[in-house]
Amino acid sequence: MANQALLDLIAKNYTGDAEWYEHDLLKQESITSSISPDSSTIEGVSSSGSEVIVPEENTSKKLTKQEADEIRLGEKEYREALAFVKDAIAPSMMKIDASKLQIGDTYIRTFFTYAYPDFLEGNWLGPLINWDVKFDMSMFIYPVESAYIMKYLRKRLTELNSERSLNADRGLINDPALDAQVQDVEELRASLTRGQERYFHFSIYISIYGESEEQIKKLSNTLDTLLSGRNILTKQAFLRSEQGFVATGPFARDEVGVYRNISTKGLSTTFPFTSNSLSQDDGILYGINTHNNSLIIFDRFRTENANMVVFAKSGWGKSFAVKLEILRSLMLGTDVIVLDPENEYKTLVDTVGGTYVNINLNSNERINPFDLPRAIKDTESKPWDLLRGAVINLLGLMNLMLGKCTPSESAILEKAIITTYSLKGITMSDDDIMGKEVPIMKDLYSVLETMDGAKGICERLEKYVTGIFSWVFSEATNISLTEGLVVFSVRDLDDILRPIAMYMLLGYVWNITRSSLRKRVLVVDEAWNIMQHEDSAKFLFGLVKRARKYGLGITTITQDVEDFMGSPQGKAIVTNSSIQLLLKQSPASIDVLQNVFKLTEQEKYILLNSSVGQGLFFAWTEHVGIQVLASYFEEQVITTNPNVTK
Repeated sequence: MANQALLDLIAKNYTGDAEWYEHDLLKQESITSSISPDSSTIEGVSSSGSEVIVPEENTSKKLTKQEADEIRLGEKEYREALAFVKDAIAPSMMKIDASKLQIGDTYIRTFFTYAYPDFLEGNWLGPLINWDVKFDMSMFIYPVESAYIMKYLRKRLTELNSERSLNADRGLINDPALDAQVQDVEELRASLTRGQERYFHFSIYISIYGESEEQIKKLSNTLDTLLSGRNILTKQAFLRSEQGFVATGPFARDEVGVYRNISTKGLSTTFPFTSNSLSQDDGILYGINTHNNSLIIFDRFRTENANMVVFAKSGWGKSFAVKLEILRSLMLGTDVIVLDPENEYKTLVDTVGGTYVNINLNSNERINPFDLPRAIKDTESKPWDLLRGAVINLLGLMNLMLGKCTPSESAILEKAIITTYSLKGITMSDDDIMGKEVPIMKDLYSVLETMDGAKGICERLEKYVTGIFSWVFSEATNISLTEGLVVFSVRDLDDILRPIAMYMLLGYVWNITRSSLRKRVLVVDEAWNIMQHEDSAKFLFGLVKRARKYGLGITTITQDVEDFMGSPQGKAIVTNSSIQLLLKQSPASIDVLQNVFKLTEQEKYILLNSSVGQGLFFAWTEHVGIQVLASYFEEQVITTNPNVTK
């Protein structure tokens, strides 16, 4: 049989303001009506005969009989509704025994702490707060008057000194424990006298919940392990299950009354409730910390590098999370460049007024892979650095366009590329390319035609110069990278051309980045397109390593975790990324991630069973759970879910 007093207490706390209103009405005396002999109106009169006081603004208006009846009817309806609410929220059954409380199908067991070590380090409650189970914890703090505790300490110090003197008179060996107690009492007295410390009675109660008695027993053992490892001892609230449940509920009532004495220093280690958190003073909101419901506010540019990797199954929120980061980064003045292989960012561009560049065989936008960056002023660079870097990047591009080149073909290509630049007046001794014409792919083809042993190269390169792909790869650059959001879409390119185009786009972005220092974020979506080729993977890794010097942060997104991590460059990219966002994973790839990120079994479970937009957020050495949340208007802009009404 349920305890009626407890049920009433639960109902009272759930009804909240309604109960207060009922109590306020009960305090008022009932209103009766009397008809005035000289008017058709009535006055409100209390049962004791005194006139009811109405608000000042209504003093000139008297209640009519109809208004008085409406008040009585409203009170009646309110009381009937309140009784119904109590019945609706009350549990179907409640059972109380010596060690636990059962409400419906839920078992509840309450614990209290009764002993602490001499020293409590900060954040000792962290493991408990981060405990990924359902539990309630409450603290009760009762200040003790300093005068009272000083009197007690003086008495206690006299007792300890007396005991020490008696031991000396008996010729007993000095007891170190006794000396330690004397020292502790003297230090506490000195602190209280100077006002450095105060004294408190302190109680901690913890209620755990389970669906079976076996689960409650297992959770009890885990709780004991969490706290006893720090020499904090707990006991079950035997024969006080109901009182323990009330003590951890939202009632602010300590019906157990088990406390320990504690000073300000010890008490300070419990406040505030601290746990793994990633809340900085500035940055952008990435989501909610699922461990403690705090905000994950982070500035990626304040880390050792601003790089980020995002892994998730298709449809589980990776692009949504990145687009949300883009939208919020733009508000802080960060430029964002996106390599979009699936045309997912078009709506975002249309909304924020960015630039959308569609690279395909029929478009007018062109990028010349022979473009060179302008060296940044006041940087240490040699005259030949720009051209040497361009030659290396072009050799990687040739390996993608022509297939893997042999060592002899690579040597021919290197010589041909240097010659092509020199014909335009760009040599290894130049330190300024301003005003000089940059070669294009046709110029390289013309040089190769004159070289011995380059016939096979010319045959493979011809389709990119005069053949079906020439319009994409053999024209001068006619676009300009503007500020704000710029999206390069390669969706309409054939699969064979997509990795080549993404490689060229990476080179173009890198040239612009090296030419001017600004806060920029480069998003490489579906990065497996690049990682499946060794040369493009090496190029992306090179950007990840060098981006920090130029204010660039690279975000790498992929759903093919095994392909990405199967590349040596893939693991290196993860290592050189300060931020990792892991969302829902498939069982086939979870072991790979567990090995790379050293996931615990609990973290592995989270990634296998998380909902859309949930997962793990790693930054520095912090690992926290995350729930990516967007406002209604943000969701309308960035979602790709066809079920969301725009």
